[in-house]
Amino acid sequence: MNLVSRLVDLLAHPKILTRPNADRVARIFYDAAKLIHYRQKLFGKPQLKMKEIAGALVLAETLNSNAFRFDACGQLAENFGNCPQAKALDYFDKRVMGEVVDSCGRKIKIELDAMKSLYKDKCTGGHVVADENYEEVRGKRLPWIRHVLTYTKAIFEKEETVHGTFRRTFLYTAIVSIPLGAKAQISYYIVVVSQGGNKELRMVTAYSMFDRNKFLKAIATARPWGRRQGEQVCK
Repeated sequence: MNLVSRLVDLLAHPKILTRPNADRVARIFYDAAKLIHYRQKLFGKPQLKMKEIAGALVLAETLNSNAFRFDACGQLAENFGNCPQAKALDYFDKRVMGEVVDSCGRKIKIELDAMKSLYKDKCTGGHVVADENYEEVRGKRLPWIRHVLTYTKAIFEKEETVHGTFRRTFLYTAIVSIPLGAKAQISYYIVVVSQGGNKELRMVTAYSMFDRNKFLKAIATARPWGRRQGEQVCK
């Protein structure tokens, strides 16, 4: 029995599923399949456990049903146009740094060190502060940081061990519509927050991408925060 072929037939059969429902099923299954593909590569496993596959389905469902969306307009677009390094640094100092309370009531500190997120070394990918590493696109999106941390409920938890040290981070995500004349461009945005040993939360970096598959890859090994054993932390 070829389950893949049967699934394709099921989705295509006009008398079994309505077109809108078939489209929604296909969208979730496509995202889940891509997440599983990235998990295979990142975990180095040709065959995942059933719970790892089921986890990808939960992640895909959360991504589609609980996405945080907003339009980049007004103050959220005030850095569009030219945003040189000096302007971005001044904006970060006066308008980004400080403390934010997220949609679940957790306090997040945005300290001076997070300013490094404006820079990216083209060779290593590291946040090395140097004039040539400043990325204007990150400066243009600085107004999004506090907005996303404050309002999104699409928060994903990631646990990993790096050089023998356990690390827990939270990915605060949003899908942003950028008006461009008659057509809007969709951008996927992630603000990365780390949790220290004392459970203090600090912003690490923020970045965006236009490709949905790159967005899926970025969250592939994470899980929706508060979804362990049916728990829902963020109401």
